[in-house]
Amino acid sequence: MKMHKWSIVAATIAVFTSGFAQASAVSLSNITAEWYDAVPASNVTYVNNPSTTTAHAHWGVGAQQSGYDFSIAAQPLSFTVPPSPSPSLVLGTFTHQNFPINAGTSITDIKLRITADVGVNGNPVVNKSFSYDFDHWETPNADNPCADGGVVGIGVNINGCADRVIANWSSTSEDFLVGLDTYTLNVIGFSLDPSGSNPFTSFWTAENGSNSAYLLANVALRSDVENVPEPGSLALMGLALVGMTVVRRSKVAKPA
Repeated sequence: MKMHKWSIVAATIAVFTSGFAQASAVSLSNITAEWYDAVPASNVTYVNNPSTTTAHAHWGVGAQQSGYDFSIAAQPLSFTVPPSPSPSLVLGTFTHQNFPINAGTSITDIKLRITADVGVNGNPVVNKSFSYDFDHWETPNADNPCADGGVVGIGVNINGCADRVIANWSSTSEDFLVGLDTYTLNVIGFSLDPSGSNPFTSFWTAENGSNSAYLLANVALRSDVENVPEPGSLALMGLALVGMTVVRRSKVAKPA
């Protein structure tokens, strides 16, 4: 009987406290974008134009260059929290201009800064800045197999082995309050659908072509975003677990 009474009390508390987690509308407007801090920094040209809501970063020397373009989606963007994370929306269109460069070196990393006026439930807006790391893997064109597991001449590797792009939220991003909770603007990956369906984290881009995908974002508790391992870390964890499994099997294996 005591356990039954405590169950009723717990259920009653849950009902009352759930009322305090009322949905809040988070709106982003006057959004601008800029590329910055490429690695390596040499032979990288930035063309950041807030008036057109489009940012460019190109690398290489001479007329033929590779680069990244980013165009912001129609504004404002409206998210609802809780829950954390909110449903994702298209933040903009990312394009990798994947062309051979005559001279110079490719990048391995570059950052995208999104600046926006953030409003919560129609309250006065605050201007905030959010940053994202773009990990760029320039793979050898003639590998066999290619880095994505495919072969040259088929699919995304039609013109040589595809390159890979991964976008991650950066801890340098600012945050904002929704009630008493601290939120930030997160990125979750890419989609080939303008509705943002079927998201993926690794964007493999074909050589000698222009490759575009929609960059997806959501609003999430900063603590939730900070505690999520990056895709590269997850891959290392997977390798470690495989290694542990092999070691365990070798220990239990009986001699012939």
